[in-house]
Amino acid sequence: MSVALRLAAAGLLRAPGRTLIRLAVLTLATALLGSMLLFVGSSLRTMTSSAVRSVPLDWQGPVGSYREAVQVASATGAQAGIAQASATATAPLAQTVHSGPNGTTTAGQGAVLAVPSDYLAHLDTFRLLHGRVAPDGVVLDQQMAATLQAQVGDTVRLTPRPGARPVALRVTGVALVTSPDVLFQPLNPQLGPAPAQPPANVAIMPIATFATRYAPELPTITPANLGTNSVPGAQTGTQWQVQAQVARYAFGGTPSQAFTVAGRIRNRVQRNLPGRVQFVDNLSDSLNTAAGDALYAETLFVMLAVPGALIALGLAYLAALGTVERDRRDLALLRARGTTRSQLVAVGAIESLILGVLAGTAGAAAGLGAVKLLVGGNLGLTTGRLIVVLVVCIGLAAAGAAAARLGATARVLRSAVLEGRRSVARTGRPLWQRLYLDVGALAISGLIYWLTASTGFSAVVNPDSNPTLSLSIYMFFAPALLWIGATLLLVRLRGRALAWAARRAAGGRASGPWGFLLVSAGRRGPALNRGLVVVGLLLAFGVNLSVFAATYDQQANVDAQLTLGADVVTTAPPGVAAHQQLAARIARVPGVQGTSPVDHSYAYVGPDLQDTFGIDPATLTNATSLRDSYFIGESAHTALARLRSTRDGILVSKETIADYSLNLGDLLNLRVLDRRTGGFRVVPFHVVGVVQEFPSAPKDSFMVANLSYLQAADHGPGANVVFAKAGGDPAGVARRVAAATRGLGTTVKDIRQQTHETVSAITTVDLRGISHIEEAFVVALAAAAMTLFVALGLAERRQEFATMAAIGASLRDIAAFLWSEAALVVVASLALAAGLGWLLSEMLVAMLQHVFDPPPDTLAVPWAFLGELAGAAVLATLIATAIAVRGVRRLELGSVLRER
Repeated sequence: MSVALRLAAAGLLRAPGRTLIRLAVLTLATALLGSMLLFVGSSLRTMTSSAVRSVPLDWQGPVGSYREAVQVASATGAQAGIAQASATATAPLAQTVHSGPNGTTTAGQGAVLAVPSDYLAHLDTFRLLHGRVAPDGVVLDQQMAATLQAQVGDTVRLTPRPGARPVALRVTGVALVTSPDVLFQPLNPQLGPAPAQPPANVAIMPIATFATRYAPELPTITPANLGTNSVPGAQTGTQWQVQAQVARYAFGGTPSQAFTVAGRIRNRVQRNLPGRVQFVDNLSDSLNTAAGDALYAETLFVMLAVPGALIALGLAYLAALGTVERDRRDLALLRARGTTRSQLVAVGAIESLILGVLAGTAGAAAGLGAVKLLVGGNLGLTTGRLIVVLVVCIGLAAAGAAAARLGATARVLRSAVLEGRRSVARTGRPLWQRLYLDVGALAISGLIYWLTASTGFSAVVNPDSNPTLSLSIYMFFAPALLWIGATLLLVRLRGRALAWAARRAAGGRASGPWGFLLVSAGRRGPALNRGLVVVGLLLAFGVNLSVFAATYDQQANVDAQLTLGADVVTTAPPGVAAHQQLAARIARVPGVQGTSPVDHSYAYVGPDLQDTFGIDPATLTNATSLRDSYFIGESAHTALARLRSTRDGILVSKETIADYSLNLGDLLNLRVLDRRTGGFRVVPFHVVGVVQEFPSAPKDSFMVANLSYLQAADHGPGANVVFAKAGGDPAGVARRVAAATRGLGTTVKDIRQQTHETVSAITTVDLRGISHIEEAFVVALAAAAMTLFVALGLAERRQEFATMAAIGASLRDIAAFLWSEAALVVVASLALAAGLGWLLSEMLVAMLQHVFDPPPDTLAVPWAFLGELAGAAVLATLIATAIAVRGVRRLELGSVLRER
């Protein structure tokens, strides 16, 4: 072993230039993989944090009494991993009356939330605007306070149910309830979270006050009769519950790991409180969705990172081929001294291990630097994670170096054997060529792609119209088999197509300087094919990556605007938009080009609660954009015109149309919450169109109606959302809008913020970060690939060039051979990259079409990057060829000609 180690070290040091080239190529390959590991790992942890932060209330456990709620909350809060557990209650509110200087005002039905004094320590379901939660007092929701014209210090009378004695309480604060759909959702642990329509009016009071003064007027809902109170807004009694928040430090891994941890914490708490409580787990529901998205992130990693790393390792093999002549001479010398094949293989393995440790360490460091430089932000790295990345990079580099080095050594051994047995040896085609696996792979890839395009199969399925990621091996076959088939086909051809094209361009005759060069290149098909396989596939990978990432980024912006609604969206408490003329106020903000009010509410279609949007068809397109693809059977302009001309018209989502067998012109009776009485009333509408997408609407069932008719039907205060189109930077316009509406309780979001949230929530990984990393490496690898090809061509033809120089050929004539071969490989590689890269992008988009919402009409082309990629390959070819030509000038003709 010591002899093999000394030989390996001597071999590396004897040719430092070649060793550095191999080391640089391996470093680039491992740096690419290491950067992907670091970035995707960081993205998954960011996804976990985002999913956890988005849950305002982790657990809700229904219990049977106030005493049980206090006891169970105390026991739950004492469990490890629980940040807070509070005894709370919700109850119906029949009516609220306030008598003041302006007379008596009344608010209709609503709900009451009872909380302890320390409730807001870790729970974030409402936000106090004024005052506090005080004993024998009540905090009113902002809209309820505006309706009652009540202020802190006034007295209001709350009636728990019709016919009950009113409870008089002093107003001690005004709050903005941020999560009413979660707070007042029906609690059925068997069914899981079921966010419902929020109540029209909300009052918050201390739980002690609630238990002694308000709850006695109502029946108690027990866990045994939860099913009778499953309809939102129909709660008939007091629902005692324990609301708990899990400590956030428990979630530091991937979403799937966090989901497992969350389930274990819940099960442990319920196990320690046997039969006392069963929680509705909002946190696990969010993490479960995030875990599905995380699976998609890992899929992107496989599809976008692994091919690049494998092609980069192909460069390592190309670099190792430059040592073939040295290996041949070493083999002859070592055999003359009695060295066996196993010892020679051991020398190659030790050499590969040395290169692997050096390149893997450098690659891990380079990957970390690339992620910090090109992406930025906190990567959340720990010592353990860095060690894992380092070990993976060293392992990959060692394996790549061994495959390249031992492959080149095997070639030398095989050549030596064939030279000795040339009269009896027969070479045959490999098994995969005899089985035509390349042709079969391409055929199956095309078949799967055709089936995908014709049947609409994709990685995302929508059971019950809820977007769910369902990954199958089937979806990977088309692009994976295309990669495999194209690579094997190029290897099978051995440059015959390129050689044929060269000879055809020369006219089959070596007449004239160009004709002679082309015919000469045509005779070196296998050598040119090595460059074409590596360089062409590498450039195709770059084209595929950049086109897919550009399309992804383009659709992320479209998706973000569809999700948010407009460039800038202002959400206001009910009544503020109308009373404060919010749309007009926002329209006067510098940078705002147009505004339109929208009322987002809910209505029942049969037993289904659906989002309902009241819009002004005349002004909507001034504030946001609509695509014809949003509507079925007509254009956006026609649909809005029909809605505008039909006062009771309504646009219904295609899911609802199918579920309830509706047609255009049909009468559709909806149960709408009457904001004046707090109860539901039946309101007639007529179907005037079918809609499948709409700004800010959910992906499942929803409806769009005229704002004026909807406001008259529900007696509501009008719009609660204002869409605005930005003439400049949306973030800057949003800041100015927020400043102009400060003090009105508004929330302002812009398209850039939503783009980040949409990418993080729907597709987990921001492909701009991945694409920046991989594009940088692809440009570097493309330059390295052409440099290696030219260097290898010079190494293989040293004797030929020396012979030409010895018989009087000029340096210019010799250099022409290098220039012509390099130019052929570059041109052929660019043509291969354009076709194969484009086809791979088409396949990926087809497979993942439902990730995009809506799907892209055409692929986006990043011309700037494609120009940089082609320019890097051409520039590297020019530089490498110029250096090689200078190397020809320095050839020692005598020693080269004596080489055998």
